[in-house]
Amino acid sequence: MRSIRRYSHNISQIYGRGAQGFSDFFKSAHDFLDSDRRKFIKSMPNKAEILDCGCGPGQESQVFAKLGFNVTGIDITAEFVDMAAMRVPEARFLQMDMMALSLPPNTFDGIWACFSLIHIHKNDVPKVLTGFKRVMRAHGKIMIAVHRGPKTDWVMANISGMNLNCSVQEWVQSDFERVIQENGFEIEYSRPFERPGGRFPLLCVMAKLAH
Repeated sequence: MRSIRRYSHNISQIYGRGAQGFSDFFKSAHDFLDSDRRKFIKSMPNKAEILDCGCGPGQESQVFAKLGFNVTGIDITAEFVDMAAMRVPEARFLQMDMMALSLPPNTFDGIWACFSLIHIHKNDVPKVLTGFKRVMRAHGKIMIAVHRGPKTDWVMANISGMNLNCSVQEWVQSDFERVIQENGFEIEYSRPFERPGGRFPLLCVMAKLAH
């Protein structure tokens, strides 16, 4: 049986070793998510509270903060939290595991999870989504980007910018949509795509709380 605690520790260690390389490789917010980011931003109220879940070195948080949103970023990797805090001093950053969110309920208008759920096994995604529902406001939206694959599988992958291998969850689009819908969300759109020059087919899903 997998140990969630041990796996989370391993991910933190892997990204800790590769943090500078990752930050140097992805110097700014992902341009291949521009259309998704615009949809997400357009759906947010003025002065929205946004949770950047798996914030990395803070590129996406920086975009949201510059637009006047109130940003909280979390990441399991301490090195990333420090980098993000230096990059976006007007935001708040915390070292935290997304499978154990210690944040107040009904706080966030939006949750942005940019390739952070790739490190959550499919069996544990419902737990993450339950945490998202608890900390979201009733009108809240989530935007989640993940890796696609020929089947929904837990695989080893080499992470861009770090040249380090770690376990990654790949999804068939319909399987990921089903998990989102079965755990209290209504999908607003789902976009399969590929990053130019990227190593993996990708998927971005935007959803709201089902009522």
